Amino acid sequence: MPKIISIGELIDDSWELYRSRFVELITISGWLILTAILYAIALAFYPAASTLQLSGELSGTETFGVILFSLTTFVVTPIVSFWIYTSLAKAVHMHFVSKKIDPKKAMHEGKTVFLPALLTSLMVLLMILLAIVIGFAPPVVLATLGSLTHVGGIVTFANILLLLGIFVSLFLTIKWTVYYLLSPLLTILSGVKGKAALEGSRRLIEGRFWSVLSRVAVPKLVFVIFGVFAMYLISYAVAILVDASSGLNLDIQLRVATMLQTIVPILIATLINPLVIISDVLLLRSLEGET
Repeated sequence: MPKIISIGELIDDSWELYRSRFVELITISGWLILTAILYAIALAFYPAASTLQLSGELSGTETFGVILFSLTTFVVTPIVSFWIYTSLAKAVHMHFVSKKIDPKKAMHEGKTVFLPALLTSLMVLLMILLAIVIGFAPPVVLATLGSLTHVGGIVTFANILLLLGIFVSLFLTIKWTVYYLLSPLLTILSGVKGKAALEGSRRLIEGRFWSVLSRVAVPKLVFVIFGVFAMYLISYAVAILVDASSGLNLDIQLRVATMLQTIVPILIATLINPLVIISDVLLLRSLEGET
């Protein structure tokens, strides 16, 4: 079994690769700003709170704002975000294979593996949902049976079983999340699809659960803390500027504040997404014995 990369090395190597390939990686990750632009347009036309409270009727432009906001949230953002994920993974892999990154080629390759990786990700999601069902289905069935038969003992037993089910569900959810976490990356980088990707991920991680969990959680926690700190500084500075704009009426101030609360996290995500994906690729390569 190959020696796994340490947490310190994972953070340091991720940062070093990020720093050295910043332009190429941000060229890909920067496409997330497209969603920020769409949100800004949508919120510019979005109905003011006072309009909704007084009449509840929307004009044509306000309806456009609501529809665009919904489409951006539920359609555009998930598609663009996942495409960026597959493309960044390809870009990082490209760095290790050829010591250079071609953003255009990486995004093209990311598009070709989009659907297979999405299918694998959905299978991982189904496994997590199965973990929840295993924990909660038996007590729900018993509680329903007790309610229909009016037998208090069955309901009492169902409540006891529910407490046990919560722990079982939590245990299986964490376990399977870690075991199958690398499945989409195996699909993206190695072409292993569906069930084979899930089995491959579990095979790599089995026997090293806690080591992998710490190497998945700690670097991401460090990167997210860095992102939250940067977001706090930006939001604080912008909030001062908005509050200082006393010439704006209340609706415009609220609209600008809402835009910033929506857009700033997207900008921060654009910066830290490459770091998160680099650490996962490094971890996968370490588990496979390639680093």
